[in-house]
Amino acid sequence: MTTVGLIGLGNMGIPMAKNLIDAGYGVLGFRRSDASDFEEIGGKLAASPRAVAEEAEIVLCCIPGDDALQDVVSGPQGIATGDCTGTVLAELSTLSSEVKSEQAAALAAKGGIMLDGAISGLPPMVAARTAVFMLSGDEAAYAKTKPVLEALTEKLFFMGPFGAAFKAKLCANMLVAANIAATAETLAFGAMMGLDQVKLIEALRDGAGGSVQFSARAERMAKGDWHKVLASTALLAKDIRLIEKMGGSLGSPMPVLTSVDPFYEQAIEEGYGQLDVAAVYAAFATAAGLPVPGK
Repeated sequence: MTTVGLIGLGNMGIPMAKNLIDAGYGVLGFRRSDASDFEEIGGKLAASPRAVAEEAEIVLCCIPGDDALQDVVSGPQGIATGDCTGTVLAELSTLSSEVKSEQAAALAAKGGIMLDGAISGLPPMVAARTAVFMLSGDEAAYAKTKPVLEALTEKLFFMGPFGAAFKAKLCANMLVAANIAATAETLAFGAMMGLDQVKLIEALRDGAGGSVQFSARAERMAKGDWHKVLASTALLAKDIRLIEKMGGSLGSPMPVLTSVDPFYEQAIEEGYGQLDVAAVYAAFATAAGLPVPGK
């Protein structure tokens, strides 16, 4: 049985692990906190990122922030603390290009290769193998990793040189941020006109303006059901900042994104940062003088 490493056993990592196990792979994972849910589906826990790399030539990484990647690769128990000859690390998180490049160099210095990757989709889409996986970097390393990735998705794309997947994910999350904000704005507008939100959502869901994000979050916005987190407000706000930074460096006009950004930041200031991003509706409702569901 081929063993695949998986670092990051969160909302995306657990369904990835299950799909790999169902496809016949052994999965050796690492998470700092309790990982009983991972073990329950047949995963095996390692004591550190380095321990994962010692048993798996292909390692997938899906983590929340730059600091976590630095720890995974260059930290005291990181992958690059030992020989990495033959190791391919497919880094699937939306992190800064500077940190990814820095850690790719640290891994290369020990003989390993990092692929820049990204996932566009919600956890249920990952579970159903319908999320989009984008990879970029060394083509031979991608070819080596491709059979593993094909166990995770029916929508796999090689985007080109290292960093291209990150850039494509910024484009994807630009649409996500606009879609979620537009959904919140629309529901607030409908409420101010006296429309029944449940009926409105049913009527709009499959119409010309519907979207994945509308289907996933409109009803949750209307009910204030944002405690089960698919992706947090803070996580998307972090990605918005990355997009704006890239856009600023290029001189790219971003009137839509810059107009909705303050609502995400306001939601974080009001305590919704660690709740699902559907909670951005609270900022729109407050601005409109509407009651916030569940408050």
